[in-house]
Amino acid sequence: MIKKRLLILLLLPLLFTSCGFKRNYDEVYGFKIDETNERPIIIDDNYRNYYEIFVRSFADSDDDGIGDLNGVTEKLDYLENLGFTGIWLMPINESPSYHKYDVANYYEIDNSYGDIDDLKNLIEKAHEKNIKVIIDLVMNHSSLYLNEFKLASDAYYKFLNKQELNEEEQRYYDYYCFYENEKDPNARGKTLYKNPYYNFYYEANFSKDMPEFNFDSTYVREDFEKIMKYYLDLGVDGFRLDAVLYYYLNNTQKNLEVLRWINDYVKSIKKDAYVVGESWSSAQIIEEYYSSGIDSFFYFPGSTAYPDGLYLNSTNMDGRMVETFYEELEKINETSKEGIPAPFIDNHDMSRYVRVTSPEKTKFFYGLLTITNGTTFTYYGDEVGMSGNNPPDQNVRTSIRWGEDNGKYDTDQLSGVTKVEYPYGTVKENIEDENSILNYYKKANYLRNKFPSISRGEMSLVKADKERGLLIISKSYLNEIIDIAINFKENYNIILDSSDINENKKVVGQLIVNNEKYIGELKDGSIILPSYSIAIFK
Repeated sequence: MIKKRLLILLLLPLLFTSCGFKRNYDEVYGFKIDETNERPIIIDDNYRNYYEIFVRSFADSDDDGIGDLNGVTEKLDYLENLGFTGIWLMPINESPSYHKYDVANYYEIDNSYGDIDDLKNLIEKAHEKNIKVIIDLVMNHSSLYLNEFKLASDAYYKFLNKQELNEEEQRYYDYYCFYENEKDPNARGKTLYKNPYYNFYYEANFSKDMPEFNFDSTYVREDFEKIMKYYLDLGVDGFRLDAVLYYYLNNTQKNLEVLRWINDYVKSIKKDAYVVGESWSSAQIIEEYYSSGIDSFFYFPGSTAYPDGLYLNSTNMDGRMVETFYEELEKINETSKEGIPAPFIDNHDMSRYVRVTSPEKTKFFYGLLTITNGTTFTYYGDEVGMSGNNPPDQNVRTSIRWGEDNGKYDTDQLSGVTKVEYPYGTVKENIEDENSILNYYKKANYLRNKFPSISRGEMSLVKADKERGLLIISKSYLNEIIDIAINFKENYNIILDSSDINENKKVVGQLIVNNEKYIGELKDGSIILPSYSIAIFK
């Protein structure tokens, strides 16, 4: 009976359209189920929806073509309305590069972005909205123009020449990873460059402009403690740690020791601070890094950087990946059992995930991200379908287009951008379109905020039916227990009956990739899940 009813359900849309009649969705989906959309109470912990911002390309408040901190502040209402409860600022310190991962002064904001007062104002205004602010802390390397690099080079030169070092020179001679020559056995496997001042070498595994600190130096650690305290005292809520695999290249145990020191120090200043590390590696290695005590590490195996990334790969084979998807969700939870998972789809170092020809898939990918445990990270502009392929990096760091009068807040494109696409239009156009990617993001984040068990809950499998493309999982947190039903098929409506969902449970939340369709209820109580839809039952 159920199979017969399903066949009729699938044929009805074809009958209406082929005969030239307007499609009657009530006959296809039954009663439309509406859920309440009251403003959710945000729990004040570190399970958040973070929004990653490349300040240079986000919002220009003073019309000089460059995004700035005040621009971010003026867009806090926008971010709050989208349901983001945290922002991660990519590097904002003084730097000679456009990306600013080569810091020339850790205590100064790059003047193109503003100043310290602008940062303090941004933090204050964000906190009024219960939005946390973390900043990129680039500790592995600095700019060649950091004053300490010249001081260290001078001191190491005297050290090599067996000249007596004064107190300051004693502090700096081993501040960076210097090598007398390229054949030094301690430099094996590392990238070396000739020092610009003297005839010896320095380690720089990312770029010749980024010399690497020596974390065997107590003075390096003392100075970074001062830097961390400075920003925590200003009010930042934590840090994103860049390149944690490189503090000591190819030495996991020493890297873990550095991370334990960072975590212990940060928490001694602000016990509820949030720290997330960039450990671009396998799930196995990421799991090992959680033993450091750091709150989170980005789950790179699920991102666009991997051809079989969790979210994008899950729509392959028309729903027959449901068991694999659940197993990957379990792996994320297992990998981060000592901390908080940090799933994401893309970021500033990889191609954007947006599907230019399929807004439905683009939405569904994000829906799958938002039902994952942990703290999610979303790259700026993804919510309006910005696209871009890496390399070069600049192609995935293009300017967001706001659509306001006279191009207000729009920034100039970076030098080096080779292709610019806005397949789904401006922010304003997305806000006004009820069926837009942006409004899907808004609803997805709303559900994460409304149901704490989505991000924090203990997870169990209810059903994985690869023939129907159906996955149902249960999550429980404190007194809240929910079931999440997902239709992974692209052109297939699923009927849920009492064999799938307890008849006492009702739909309390839903994500639909096409607003012409909806989750509906038939007269017998069965629930219709359209393609790529997600329903929450309670």
